[in-house]
Amino acid sequence: MNSTGSAELVLDGLARRYGSTTAVARVDLAVAPGELVALLGPSGCGKTTTLRMVAGFVEPSEGRILLRGRDITTLPPHRRDAGMVFQSYALFPHLTVAENIAFGLQRRGVPKPEVAERVARMVALLQLQGLEKRLPRQLSGGQQQRVAVGRALVINPAVVLLDEPFSNLDALLREGTRIELRRLQTELGLTTLFVTHDQAEAMAISDRIAVMNKGRLEQLGTPREVYDRPATRFVASFIGRANLFTATDGRHSEDGIALDIPGPGTWLLRPERIAMDGAPASGPNGAPTDGPNSATGIVEVVCFLGTGAQAVLRLPGGRALLVEGPAALADLKPGRSATVRWTRADLTLIPGDT
Repeated sequence: MNSTGSAELVLDGLARRYGSTTAVARVDLAVAPGELVALLGPSGCGKTTTLRMVAGFVEPSEGRILLRGRDITTLPPHRRDAGMVFQSYALFPHLTVAENIAFGLQRRGVPKPEVAERVARMVALLQLQGLEKRLPRQLSGGQQQRVAVGRALVINPAVVLLDEPFSNLDALLREGTRIELRRLQTELGLTTLFVTHDQAEAMAISDRIAVMNKGRLEQLGTPREVYDRPATRFVASFIGRANLFTATDGRHSEDGIALDIPGPGTWLLRPERIAMDGAPASGPNGAPTDGPNSATGIVEVVCFLGTGAQAVLRLPGGRALLVEGPAALADLKPGRSATVRWTRADLTLIPGDT
């Protein structure tokens, strides 16, 4: 990651308050040239408000926004050198595909021959050939999304701002479109700030993820960093699936599971790090645990996922443990007893248990 001094986009103590309610609480973030950073979090966490402050549609209560070293905090949207793709796409219904893409260039007074050349180049880049004269209502959702992206990119902005641009697409089209957008972003070296509530989407296409919760930035890191080493309990639960143990010492969790860990604290065990095998039943709650870092319980739910499977194991104390593994895991029958095991290396201490 480049230092703040060489960053393309810098959010410096950015905050937004509505009366006594804090929507965004002093966010600090530096985005390097050509980097794609995702603002990830649940609804109401402040990610869209942050993006709209960068775009110029919401006035910050505090802090600064720097773009290529220039303070743009008080500039109107059209003077910020930012391309915005809205969740609803916001295409002009009475303009054709070509006219929608050309709109920003025309507003900037670009000569007509150059407008035509740049629009044609963008149409080809986004594979919209043959659709130039169609109106938005004559396009599919994926085609409308590409037009919106083209309109944002054709002005050669310093930063591209994406507000959940795939949320209106079906699952299969969404996956293909986000891969295509990532290819385009990488090839063109576009500095991009991307808002999403979908953690799989953020993991798939981001260079770094800024995880937000209740207006605050809880962790900033690469997808692998936030998944393997979450900074807080919230991040551990929001990124991927998590089994969390609160350990009172190095031998037991608060719900009685035998552990082999360095010491007390909150420990994360990802479902895919757990090995499961069958065990003979022993009473209504299954057999007793077999040493530390293991547990035995009753299989409650089994889900086949195609490339793998999930199972929920109900432990004697009432706790549910989520397990992920190969597709063969789906052959387990609900109601049978099973034993799960993991190692000390499979457990990760969460430093900021909030």
